[in-house]
Amino acid sequence: MSNKSNKKVSLVFWAFYAILVIAMIGFWAYVINGVIKKDLLIYEKAQPEYFMDDVVAKIQAGDISSMDFAQSSSRFESGDVYKDAYAKRLEGKTITYKENPSSYDAQAPIYELYADDEHVATVNLKSTSSEQLMFILSVQEWAVDSVVPIYEKGDEGITVSIPDNYTAYVNGIQLDERELVGEAAPYKEFEIVAQYIDVPKEVNYEVSGLMSVPSVEVKDAAGNTVQCNVDGNAYSVGFVAGDVPEDIAKTALEDAKNISEIYAGDRTLSSMKARFPQDSYLIPLFQNYINFDLWMYSGHATPTYSDEQAFNYIKYNDNFYSVEVSFSKTMYLPKRNMTVTDDTHNTYYYAYIDGQWLIADMYNEST
Repeated sequence: MSNKSNKKVSLVFWAFYAILVIAMIGFWAYVINGVIKKDLLIYEKAQPEYFMDDVVAKIQAGDISSMDFAQSSSRFESGDVYKDAYAKRLEGKTITYKENPSSYDAQAPIYELYADDEHVATVNLKSTSSEQLMFILSVQEWAVDSVVPIYEKGDEGITVSIPDNYTAYVNGIQLDERELVGEAAPYKEFEIVAQYIDVPKEVNYEVSGLMSVPSVEVKDAAGNTVQCNVDGNAYSVGFVAGDVPEDIAKTALEDAKNISEIYAGDRTLSSMKARFPQDSYLIPLFQNYINFDLWMYSGHATPTYSDEQAFNYIKYNDNFYSVEVSFSKTMYLPKRNMTVTDDTHNTYYYAYIDGQWLIADMYNEST
């Protein structure tokens, strides 16, 4: 009896054990086919490549709002100019992506976008959250950190040459040292005046990489808009002449006629020296004329002046201006029994030196 009883118990045990094993196998099959499979699918869908598919799909559909065009290659054009050109560049092309081979940060992968075979953007992703699955898998949520468009600079460029106390604007934005090319160059006609006071110099600016031809505006030292000279893509501005103030016109005409009287022997050089800087190069020139050429007009009758004009007044700065003077001077020469008329046309450069306005230089415009 005991042997039969033991055998019966053993059979029951093994039957129960087999049922338990089968149940365990079924349970783990359920887990593997259900939970684990589900978790693996979740893990797979959480890979950044799936997120990139959505990014690419939006760009392929023409949505480039995620791209930042504000930092364009030129501060003189808005990002919209580049955005519009970029959108046209993508039209009709297939957008694809590849992982950047130097992307090693699993929390911030980098992908390169291509339009057909052309590299057009770099996408930087970032992980916004992370969840563990089955203790070994990490599921992450992704967001776009930045999409950096890659675009060519425009091929439009200009140069602007102006006096250093003028200001130039390109598309309404003032040029500054960032666009400055080379050093300020002295104007040749101010060479003598520069020995006494500070004079304006010419500065040159260059702007390149523009998508379209820009607008250019130049203002003088007083803030008045002046006309540009345009030669192709080169813009330049000289000094702009204005109406001569009455007192300046009077002084310039008086100085010009007095100098003319020195040439004719009607006025002594010493009486005019105070109108020039002490070391003026003009004084020796006048003296040389008196020594060697004055005889031509000796013994003339009282001269008469006509067509007196003061014009082309240019104020360079608060201490420097120029004015042109012209007139005709008629004299009768008794010894030669002839009447001569001398036409004078000179530019006088006045500088404020030691508290007074002096003739720093002069040019004969007749020759």
